[in-house]
Amino acid sequence: MLKSWNEMRQLDISKYVKQRDKADYLPWASCLKLLYENGAEKVSFRPLTNEVGSSLFMSEQSFADKNGEVTRCYEVRVEVVIDGSSFWISYPVLNGINPVRDKLMNQNAVHKAQMRAFVKAVAINTGLGFDLWLDDS
Repeated sequence: MLKSWNEMRQLDISKYVKQRDKADYLPWASCLKLLYENGAEKVSFRPLTNEVGSSLFMSEQSFADKNGEVTRCYEVRVEVVIDGSSFWISYPVLNGINPVRDKLMNQNAVHKAQMRAFVKAVAINTGLGFDLWLDDS
């Protein structure tokens, strides 16, 4: 059985934490490893799809930035199941800390967003790595 939320939150994950664009993150594989090492018996996650079967969700509204470049808001959604408990989360498609724009959108960016969504869903629902978001504005 997975440890309690508070016990998971207090785990020292510092040796697993990486940094990109001055932001700390827990890689998805380390997250999965730590879940199993701390009592999880079965962990899975899958991308959720929209009405046309795509794992990429996007706003119908487009937006122009300060340079007049037009783009939309993109996000992914994943379902995470840990020992029979299921939860899902939406997560923006980002390039580091910046939103991915129309002309830079690709499957790799979508996949990375799905992995980041998995880690954040785990943090919110199990406490593992939760403190990485405490200063998140």
